[in-house]
Amino acid sequence: MTPPTSRARLPVVLIAALLIALGPAGISGSHADLTLKGRSGLVALNMPNLGQETLYLKKDRLRRDLTDRGRSYSYLYDLKRRELIFLDHAQRQATTRTLAAMVKGKGGGAARDLKLKLIPTGRKQDLGHWNCVEHDLDASLPAEMANKEQVTLLLTGRLWIAPKTKEQRDLDPFVKSVQAEDFFIGASAQGQVDTVQTQGVKEVLRRVLPRGMLCGADLQLGYQGDGPMANLGRRMATRMSIVYDTLSTDAIEDGLFEVPADYRVTRTN
Repeated sequence: MTPPTSRARLPVVLIAALLIALGPAGISGSHADLTLKGRSGLVALNMPNLGQETLYLKKDRLRRDLTDRGRSYSYLYDLKRRELIFLDHAQRQATTRTLAAMVKGKGGGAARDLKLKLIPTGRKQDLGHWNCVEHDLDASLPAEMANKEQVTLLLTGRLWIAPKTKEQRDLDPFVKSVQAEDFFIGASAQGQVDTVQTQGVKEVLRRVLPRGMLCGADLQLGYQGDGPMANLGRRMATRMSIVYDTLSTDAIEDGLFEVPADYRVTRTN
């Protein structure tokens, strides 16, 4: 697999986390703790940004650590409480929001109208004990932008999917719950609400995750149309990637999913 910034790494998409399939229930019975570590890349408005990424999954909790422009942030997802806590480590501040509040943005995409083609290329790559199969992705979604501009969101690139893994079975409630309306994919480091782009990626996940664990992607997002946003998108397409280096199923300490005691906590609904 060939990522956009390196010829020797496994590319996967940066959009909060494509493995974050949030649902209304935790995992009962047997389960697997899962940790993925790597680095992310984002090119938007022709400006590149590189950072570090780590995902931690344990029962009904998920934590995403990232660096963005030299600063460290974390997302803490609590599926039982249906909450997302955004940690700004430089400010030692925690902001709590309900997952439902995060999707009340200005998206305007009709997710059910998404058209998707996912074609295996025959190429494979291992990530730990996962055998990841490369697929070409071609998706489009009608959407409404600012000033009621009608556009088509285009998502193209590559995905790597590991079918029939033990983690797929153990984390099945997470995967199935991507159908929930309050499933949310966080924006880079701002804790932003849902957008046309995140709606498109969310709907792609709804179609893809039942096929297996998403272990890789390299996506380009753009717009088709005659208005100013579509024209800007053609000149300055967004490219998102992440490179995972390691996969671990070692046990994760519960404290990793708690807000540090000395952080100031605020709630935003």
